[in-house]
Amino acid sequence: MNTTESRDQISQISARVIAEVIKSAGAKTLLVEVADNLINSWEEMGGIRARLAPPIRRIVSKCLRPGRNGSRGNISADVGRLLTTWARKVNADHAGDPVCHAETRGEAIHTFLANTDFGEIREMVENSEECALKTVEAFNENLWKYPAKVGSILGTLLAAANTGIRSTREVLRPVEKNVSPDLLADLLLSLLKGLNAKEVANLVNSLCELTRRFHTGSSLLARGGKPLFQIYLTELLEEALPTIDPVLLGKAKIALAEDSGAIASALADALSRNPDLLLEMVSSYGAVKTPLITGASRKVRLFEEVDQGQLADAVSRGLSDLDTYEISELINAAIRIVNRVHEERPDVISSLLSSVVNSINTAEIKTASEWIIPEITEVLRPVTSEVAPSLIRGLSEILAPEDGFETDEHEEAFKTLQVRLGVTGGVQ
Repeated sequence: MNTTESRDQISQISARVIAEVIKSAGAKTLLVEVADNLINSWEEMGGIRARLAPPIRRIVSKCLRPGRNGSRGNISADVGRLLTTWARKVNADHAGDPVCHAETRGEAIHTFLANTDFGEIREMVENSEECALKTVEAFNENLWKYPAKVGSILGTLLAAANTGIRSTREVLRPVEKNVSPDLLADLLLSLLKGLNAKEVANLVNSLCELTRRFHTGSSLLARGGKPLFQIYLTELLEEALPTIDPVLLGKAKIALAEDSGAIASALADALSRNPDLLLEMVSSYGAVKTPLITGASRKVRLFEEVDQGQLADAVSRGLSDLDTYEISELINAAIRIVNRVHEERPDVISSLLSSVVNSINTAEIKTASEWIIPEITEVLRPVTSEVAPSLIRGLSEILAPEDGFETDEHEEAFKTLQVRLGVTGGVQ
Protein backbone atom coordinates (compact mmCIF):
# COMPACT_ATOMS: atom_id res chain seq x y z
CA MET A 1 0.00 0.00 0.00
CA ASN A 2 1.53 3.34 -1.09
CA THR A 3 1.41 6.61 0.81
CA THR A 4 -1.55 8.02 -1.16
CA GLU A 5 -3.67 4.93 -0.55
CA SER A 6 -2.81 4.98 3.15
CA ARG A 7 -3.75 8.64 3.39
CA ASP A 8 -7.07 8.02 1.63
CA GLN A 9 -7.85 5.07 3.87
CA ILE A 10 -7.06 7.15 6.97
CA SER A 11 -9.46 9.84 5.74
CA GLN A 12 -12.20 7.29 5.06
CA ILE A 13 -11.90 5.64 8.46
CA SER A 14 -11.72 9.02 10.22
CA ALA A 15 -14.88 10.15 8.41
CA ARG A 16 -16.66 6.94 9.39
CA VAL A 17 -15.63 7.37 13.04
CA ILE A 18 -16.85 10.98 13.09
CA ALA A 19 -20.13 10.00 11.41
CA GLU A 20 -20.72 7.21 13.91
CA VAL A 21 -20.05 9.60 16.78
CA ILE A 22 -22.50 12.14 15.37
CA LYS A 23 -25.15 9.43 14.86
CA SER A 24 -24.84 8.24 18.44
CA ALA A 25 -27.72 8.94 20.81
CA GLY A 26 -25.62 11.08 23.12
CA ALA A 27 -24.29 13.24 20.29
CA LYS A 28 -27.76 13.71 18.84
CA THR A 29 -29.14 14.75 22.19
CA LEU A 30 -26.32 17.27 22.56
CA LEU A 31 -26.93 18.67 19.05
CA VAL A 32 -30.66 18.97 19.72
CA GLU A 33 -30.01 20.94 22.91
CA VAL A 34 -27.50 23.23 21.16
CA ALA A 35 -29.86 23.80 18.24
CA ASP A 36 -32.81 24.46 20.56
CA ASN A 37 -30.78 27.04 22.47
CA LEU A 38 -29.77 28.81 19.26
CA ILE A 39 -33.35 28.75 17.93
CA ASN A 40 -34.66 30.22 21.18
CA SER A 41 -32.18 33.07 20.95
CA TRP A 42 -33.15 33.63 17.31
CA GLU A 43 -36.87 33.48 18.17
CA GLU A 44 -36.54 36.16 20.84
CA MET A 45 -35.61 38.67 18.13
CA GLY A 46 -39.31 38.69 17.13
CA GLY A 47 -41.02 39.25 13.81
CA ILE A 48 -41.11 36.47 11.28
CA ARG A 49 -38.44 34.67 13.30
CA ALA A 50 -40.97 33.99 16.02
CA ARG A 51 -43.32 32.32 13.53
CA LEU A 52 -40.58 30.28 11.83
CA ALA A 53 -38.92 29.08 15.02
CA PRO A 54 -41.48 26.38 16.07
CA PRO A 55 -41.48 24.47 12.73
CA ILE A 56 -37.68 24.71 12.53
CA ARG A 57 -37.45 23.36 16.05
CA ARG A 58 -39.71 20.42 15.16
CA ILE A 59 -37.71 19.62 12.03
CA VAL A 60 -34.40 19.68 13.91
CA SER A 61 -35.82 17.59 16.73
CA LYS A 62 -37.20 15.01 14.29
CA CYS A 63 -33.98 14.77 12.25
CA LEU A 64 -31.72 14.48 15.29
CA ARG A 65 -34.07 12.42 17.43
CA PRO A 66 -32.09 9.63 19.12
CA GLY A 67 -33.37 6.09 18.85
CA ARG A 68 -33.38 4.01 15.72
CA ASN A 69 -31.06 6.42 13.99
CA GLY A 70 -28.55 6.03 16.80
CA SER A 71 -25.10 4.74 15.95
CA ARG A 72 -24.94 0.99 15.52
CA GLY A 73 -21.39 0.93 14.19
CA ASN A 74 -18.41 -0.37 16.02
CA ILE A 75 -16.51 2.82 16.75
CA SER A 76 -13.83 1.03 18.76
CA ALA A 77 -13.08 -1.26 15.81
CA ASP A 78 -12.71 1.72 13.48
CA VAL A 79 -10.45 3.48 15.96
CA GLY A 80 -8.25 0.38 16.03
CA ARG A 81 -8.19 0.28 12.21
CA LEU A 82 -7.37 3.99 12.12
CA LEU A 83 -4.45 3.58 14.48
CA THR A 84 -3.14 0.56 12.57
CA THR A 85 -3.43 2.32 9.21
CA TRP A 86 -1.70 5.41 10.55
CA ALA A 87 1.14 3.30 11.97
CA ARG A 88 1.46 1.44 8.65
CA LYS A 89 1.73 4.76 6.80
CA VAL A 90 4.40 6.07 9.17
CA ASN A 91 6.36 2.82 8.84
CA ALA A 92 6.21 3.07 5.05
CA ASP A 93 7.42 6.67 5.18
CA HIS A 94 10.32 5.75 7.45
CA ALA A 95 11.26 2.82 5.23
CA GLY A 96 11.83 5.22 2.35
CA ASP A 97 13.45 7.97 4.43
CA PRO A 98 14.06 7.53 8.19
CA VAL A 99 14.08 11.31 8.74
CA CYS A 100 11.31 12.22 6.31
CA HIS A 101 9.24 14.06 8.92
CA ALA A 102 12.11 15.91 10.57
CA GLU A 103 12.35 18.68 7.96
CA THR A 104 8.67 19.64 8.08
CA ARG A 105 8.64 19.45 11.86
CA GLY A 106 11.77 21.60 11.99
CA GLU A 107 10.12 24.19 9.78
CA ALA A 108 6.99 24.13 11.95
CA ILE A 109 9.02 24.58 15.12
CA HIS A 110 11.04 27.38 13.54
CA THR A 111 7.88 29.15 12.41
CA PHE A 112 6.32 28.78 15.86
CA LEU A 113 9.39 30.12 17.67
CA ALA A 114 9.90 32.94 15.16
CA ASN A 115 6.34 34.17 15.60
CA THR A 116 6.06 33.73 19.36
CA ASP A 117 7.13 36.60 21.60
CA PHE A 118 8.20 34.85 24.78
CA GLY A 119 8.90 38.22 26.35
CA GLU A 120 5.19 39.01 26.14
CA ILE A 121 4.36 35.61 27.62
CA ARG A 122 6.82 36.17 30.47
CA GLU A 123 5.38 39.63 31.13
CA MET A 124 1.85 38.19 31.07
CA VAL A 125 2.76 35.53 33.64
CA GLU A 126 4.59 38.04 35.84
CA ASN A 127 1.69 40.50 35.75
CA SER A 128 -0.86 37.74 36.44
CA GLU A 129 0.40 37.01 39.94
CA GLU A 130 -2.01 39.31 41.78
CA CYS A 131 -4.92 38.27 39.59
CA ALA A 132 -4.17 34.58 40.15
CA LEU A 133 -3.91 35.08 43.91
CA LYS A 134 -7.20 36.97 44.02
CA THR A 135 -8.81 34.20 41.99
CA VAL A 136 -7.58 31.60 44.46
CA GLU A 137 -8.82 33.74 47.35
CA ALA A 138 -12.23 34.03 45.72
CA PHE A 139 -12.32 30.28 45.13
CA ASN A 140 -11.41 29.53 48.76
CA GLU A 141 -13.85 32.12 50.09
CA ASN A 142 -16.77 30.63 48.18
CA LEU A 143 -15.75 27.00 48.56
CA TRP A 144 -15.52 27.12 52.35
CA LYS A 145 -19.01 28.53 52.57
CA TYR A 146 -20.05 24.93 51.95
CA PRO A 147 -17.87 22.67 54.17
CA ALA A 148 -19.97 19.66 53.18
CA LYS A 149 -18.86 20.11 49.59
CA VAL A 150 -15.23 20.06 50.71
CA GLY A 151 -15.94 16.80 52.47
CA SER A 152 -17.54 15.46 49.30
CA ILE A 153 -14.48 16.43 47.27
CA LEU A 154 -12.17 14.68 49.72
CA GLY A 155 -14.46 11.66 49.71
CA THR A 156 -14.29 11.63 45.91
CA LEU A 157 -10.52 11.63 46.01
CA LEU A 158 -10.57 8.79 48.53
CA ALA A 159 -12.96 6.77 46.37
CA ALA A 160 -10.76 7.40 43.32
CA ALA A 161 -7.68 6.25 45.26
CA ASN A 162 -9.44 3.06 46.38
CA THR A 163 -10.61 2.41 42.83
CA GLY A 164 -7.07 2.91 41.57
CA ILE A 165 -5.71 0.45 44.13
CA ARG A 166 -8.27 -2.20 43.24
CA SER A 167 -7.75 -1.59 39.52
CA THR A 168 -4.01 -2.05 39.90
CA ARG A 169 -4.65 -5.28 41.77
CA GLU A 170 -6.92 -6.50 38.96
CA VAL A 171 -4.28 -5.63 36.37
CA LEU A 172 -1.72 -7.74 38.25
CA ARG A 173 -4.07 -10.64 39.01
CA PRO A 174 -3.76 -12.34 35.56
CA VAL A 175 0.03 -12.12 35.83
CA GLU A 176 -0.12 -13.79 39.22
CA LYS A 177 -2.42 -16.57 38.00
CA ASN A 178 -1.32 -17.24 34.42
CA VAL A 179 2.31 -16.20 34.00
CA SER A 180 5.00 -18.58 35.22
CA PRO A 181 8.07 -17.22 37.07
CA ASP A 182 10.45 -17.94 34.19
CA LEU A 183 8.16 -16.30 31.63
CA LEU A 184 7.64 -13.24 33.85
CA ALA A 185 11.38 -12.92 34.40
CA ASP A 186 12.01 -13.31 30.66
CA LEU A 187 9.46 -10.60 29.84
CA LEU A 188 10.79 -8.10 32.36
CA LEU A 189 14.47 -8.83 31.80
CA SER A 190 14.00 -8.48 28.05
CA LEU A 191 13.13 -4.85 28.74
CA LEU A 192 16.36 -4.44 30.67
CA LYS A 193 18.35 -6.20 27.96
CA GLY A 194 16.78 -4.00 25.31
CA LEU A 195 18.03 -0.77 26.87
CA ASN A 196 20.68 1.04 24.85
CA ALA A 197 23.55 0.90 27.33
CA LYS A 198 25.74 3.28 25.32
CA GLU A 199 23.03 5.93 25.22
CA VAL A 200 22.46 5.50 28.96
CA ALA A 201 26.20 6.06 29.47
CA ASN A 202 26.08 9.11 27.19
CA LEU A 203 23.21 10.48 29.26
CA VAL A 204 25.24 9.97 32.45
CA ASN A 205 28.19 11.73 30.81
CA SER A 206 25.99 14.65 29.79
CA LEU A 207 24.58 14.99 33.31
CA CYS A 208 28.08 14.84 34.79
CA GLU A 209 29.32 17.46 32.33
CA LEU A 210 26.32 19.67 33.13
CA THR A 211 27.11 19.40 36.84
CA ARG A 212 30.81 20.14 36.24
CA ARG A 213 30.06 23.19 34.10
CA PHE A 214 27.61 24.55 36.65
CA HIS A 215 30.18 24.14 39.42
CA THR A 216 33.00 25.60 37.31
CA GLY A 217 30.87 28.57 36.25
CA SER A 218 29.88 29.24 39.85
CA SER A 219 33.56 29.19 40.86
CA LEU A 220 34.58 31.49 37.99
CA LEU A 221 31.92 34.00 39.08
CA ALA A 222 33.06 33.82 42.70
CA ARG A 223 33.08 36.91 44.88
CA GLY A 224 35.27 37.28 47.92
CA GLY A 225 36.46 33.70 47.63
CA LYS A 226 32.90 32.34 47.71
CA PRO A 227 31.28 30.62 44.70
CA LEU A 228 28.29 32.40 43.22
CA PHE A 229 26.00 29.50 44.13
CA GLN A 230 26.89 29.90 47.80
CA ILE A 231 26.38 33.67 47.62
CA TYR A 232 22.92 33.42 46.04
CA LEU A 233 21.86 30.60 48.36
CA THR A 234 23.04 32.59 51.39
CA GLU A 235 21.05 35.63 50.26
CA LEU A 236 17.99 33.46 49.74
CA LEU A 237 18.26 31.85 53.18
CA GLU A 238 18.97 35.17 54.90
CA GLU A 239 15.77 36.51 53.39
CA ALA A 240 13.70 33.44 54.19
CA LEU A 241 14.86 32.36 57.64
CA PRO A 242 13.77 35.51 59.57
CA THR A 243 10.22 34.87 58.36
CA ILE A 244 10.16 31.33 59.79
CA ASP A 245 8.63 31.09 63.26
CA PRO A 246 11.28 29.23 65.32
CA VAL A 247 8.79 28.19 68.00
CA LEU A 248 6.39 26.83 65.40
CA LEU A 249 9.26 25.06 63.64
CA GLY A 250 10.28 23.41 66.89
CA LYS A 251 6.71 22.29 67.56
CA ALA A 252 6.49 20.85 64.04
CA LYS A 253 9.71 18.88 64.52
CA ILE A 254 8.41 17.55 67.83
CA ALA A 255 5.13 16.61 66.18
CA LEU A 256 6.93 14.75 63.40
CA ALA A 257 9.10 12.93 65.93
CA GLU A 258 6.03 11.94 67.95
CA ASP A 259 4.26 10.82 64.79
CA SER A 260 7.27 8.67 63.92
CA GLY A 261 6.99 7.10 67.36
CA ALA A 262 3.26 6.59 66.78
CA ILE A 263 3.99 4.81 63.50
CA ALA A 264 6.52 2.55 65.20
CA SER A 265 4.09 1.81 68.02
CA ALA A 266 1.25 1.10 65.60
CA LEU A 267 3.46 -1.31 63.66
CA ALA A 268 4.51 -3.01 66.89
CA ASP A 269 0.89 -3.33 68.03
CA ALA A 270 -0.13 -4.82 64.69
CA LEU A 271 2.79 -7.26 64.71
CA SER A 272 1.96 -8.32 68.26
CA ARG A 273 -1.42 -9.45 66.95
CA ASN A 274 0.21 -11.18 63.97
CA PRO A 275 3.16 -13.08 65.50
CA ASP A 276 3.58 -15.29 62.42
CA LEU A 277 4.58 -12.28 60.35
CA LEU A 278 7.00 -11.12 63.04
CA LEU A 279 8.58 -14.56 63.37
CA GLU A 280 8.95 -14.84 59.60
CA MET A 281 10.72 -11.47 59.51
CA VAL A 282 13.12 -12.63 62.22
CA SER A 283 13.76 -16.03 60.65
CA SER A 284 14.53 -14.47 57.25
CA TYR A 285 16.98 -11.92 58.67
CA GLY A 286 20.05 -13.96 57.76
CA ALA A 287 18.81 -14.69 54.25
CA VAL A 288 18.09 -11.00 53.74
CA LYS A 289 21.45 -9.75 55.00
CA THR A 290 23.65 -12.43 53.40
CA PRO A 291 23.35 -11.03 49.83
CA LEU A 292 24.30 -7.58 51.14
CA ILE A 293 27.33 -9.04 52.93
CA THR A 294 28.26 -10.98 49.80
CA GLY A 295 28.08 -7.81 47.72
CA ALA A 296 30.21 -5.89 50.21
CA SER A 297 32.73 -8.74 50.27
CA ARG A 298 32.94 -8.71 46.47
CA LYS A 299 33.59 -4.97 46.50
CA VAL A 300 36.42 -5.41 49.01
CA ARG A 301 37.98 -8.22 46.94
CA LEU A 302 37.93 -5.86 43.99
CA PHE A 303 40.68 -3.83 45.68
CA GLU A 304 42.79 -6.99 45.87
CA GLU A 305 42.35 -7.68 42.15
CA VAL A 306 43.62 -4.34 40.86
CA ASP A 307 47.30 -3.50 40.55
CA GLN A 308 48.53 -2.89 44.10
CA GLY A 309 50.96 -0.17 43.06
CA GLN A 310 48.24 1.76 41.28
CA LEU A 311 45.91 1.18 44.23
CA ALA A 312 48.50 2.59 46.62
CA ASP A 313 48.94 5.66 44.40
CA ALA A 314 45.18 6.17 44.20
CA VAL A 315 44.78 5.84 47.98
CA SER A 316 47.66 8.26 48.50
CA ARG A 317 46.11 10.83 46.18
CA GLY A 318 42.72 10.38 47.79
CA LEU A 319 44.03 10.83 51.33
CA SER A 320 46.23 13.77 50.34
CA ASP A 321 43.10 15.72 49.36
CA LEU A 322 41.69 15.40 52.87
CA ASP A 323 41.85 18.67 54.76
CA THR A 324 43.40 17.47 58.03
CA TYR A 325 43.13 20.95 59.50
CA GLU A 326 39.36 20.98 59.05
CA ILE A 327 39.15 17.48 60.56
CA SER A 328 41.07 18.62 63.64
CA GLU A 329 38.96 21.78 63.86
CA LEU A 330 35.82 19.65 63.77
CA ILE A 331 37.10 17.59 66.70
CA ASN A 332 38.26 20.70 68.56
CA ALA A 333 34.90 22.42 68.05
CA ALA A 334 33.00 19.38 69.31
CA ILE A 335 35.19 19.19 72.42
CA ARG A 336 34.87 22.93 73.02
CA ILE A 337 31.08 22.72 72.82
CA VAL A 338 31.01 19.85 75.33
CA ASN A 339 33.33 21.80 77.65
CA ARG A 340 31.24 24.97 77.40
CA VAL A 341 28.06 23.05 78.14
CA HIS A 342 29.74 21.45 81.16
CA GLU A 343 30.92 24.83 82.40
CA GLU A 344 27.42 26.30 82.18
CA ARG A 345 25.55 23.19 83.33
CA PRO A 346 28.03 20.89 85.15
CA ASP A 347 25.40 18.28 85.99
CA VAL A 348 23.60 18.00 82.62
CA ILE A 349 25.69 15.11 81.21
CA SER A 350 26.09 13.29 84.52
CA SER A 351 22.35 13.58 85.18
CA LEU A 352 21.57 12.18 81.77
CA LEU A 353 23.95 9.25 82.20
CA SER A 354 22.74 8.64 85.75
CA SER A 355 19.11 8.50 84.66
CA VAL A 356 20.01 5.95 81.98
CA VAL A 357 22.21 3.83 84.27
CA ASN A 358 19.70 3.89 87.12
CA SER A 359 17.04 2.55 84.78
CA ILE A 360 19.15 -0.40 83.65
CA ASN A 361 18.27 -3.78 85.12
CA THR A 362 21.58 -4.67 86.76
CA ALA A 363 20.50 -8.25 87.38
CA GLU A 364 19.94 -8.79 83.68
CA ILE A 365 23.25 -7.10 82.87
CA LYS A 366 25.02 -9.40 85.32
CA THR A 367 23.37 -12.50 83.86
CA ALA A 368 24.27 -11.45 80.33
CA SER A 369 27.89 -10.67 81.23
CA GLU A 370 28.31 -14.06 82.93
CA TRP A 371 27.77 -15.89 79.63
CA ILE A 372 28.65 -13.29 76.98
CA ILE A 373 32.17 -12.49 78.19
CA PRO A 374 33.30 -16.15 78.66
CA GLU A 375 31.85 -17.16 75.29
CA ILE A 376 33.40 -14.21 73.47
CA THR A 377 36.71 -14.89 75.18
CA GLU A 378 36.63 -18.52 74.10
CA VAL A 379 35.62 -17.69 70.52
CA LEU A 380 38.29 -15.00 70.17
CA ARG A 381 41.06 -17.07 71.74
CA PRO A 382 42.75 -17.89 68.37
CA VAL A 383 42.72 -14.21 67.51
CA THR A 384 43.75 -12.87 70.92
CA SER A 385 46.71 -15.26 71.06
CA GLU A 386 48.09 -13.54 67.96
CA VAL A 387 47.03 -9.99 68.82
CA ALA A 388 47.69 -9.96 72.57
CA PRO A 389 51.53 -9.59 72.40
CA SER A 390 51.38 -6.48 70.23
CA LEU A 391 48.43 -5.11 72.17
CA ILE A 392 50.10 -5.59 75.54
CA ARG A 393 53.37 -4.07 74.32
CA GLY A 394 51.53 -1.07 72.95
CA LEU A 395 49.54 -0.64 76.13
CA SER A 396 52.73 -0.91 78.20
CA GLU A 397 54.39 1.76 76.06
CA ILE A 398 51.41 4.04 76.63
CA LEU A 399 51.37 3.48 80.38
CA ALA A 400 55.15 3.58 80.94
CA PRO A 401 57.15 4.94 77.95
CA GLU A 402 60.69 3.59 77.60
CA ASP A 403 62.13 7.11 77.28
CA GLY A 404 60.43 8.21 80.51
CA PHE A 405 57.35 10.11 81.43
CA GLU A 406 56.77 13.43 79.70
CA THR A 407 54.89 14.97 82.63
CA ASP A 408 54.85 14.49 86.37
CA GLU A 409 51.11 13.99 86.21
CA HIS A 410 51.62 11.02 83.89
CA GLU A 411 54.15 9.45 86.25
CA GLU A 412 51.94 10.04 89.27
CA ALA A 413 48.98 8.43 87.51
CA PHE A 414 51.07 5.37 86.62
CA LYS A 415 52.20 4.98 90.22
CA THR A 416 48.59 5.16 91.34
CA LEU A 417 47.76 2.37 88.89
CA GLN A 418 50.59 0.27 90.31
CA VAL A 419 49.26 0.75 93.82
CA ARG A 420 45.74 -0.19 92.76
CA LEU A 421 47.03 -3.34 91.06
CA GLY A 422 49.12 -4.27 94.08
CA VAL A 423 52.42 -4.01 92.18
CA THR A 424 55.52 -2.83 94.07
CA GLY A 425 59.14 -2.30 93.28
CA GLY A 426 58.75 -0.14 90.19
CA VAL A 427 57.88 -1.13 86.65
CA GLN A 428 58.02 -4.88 86.12
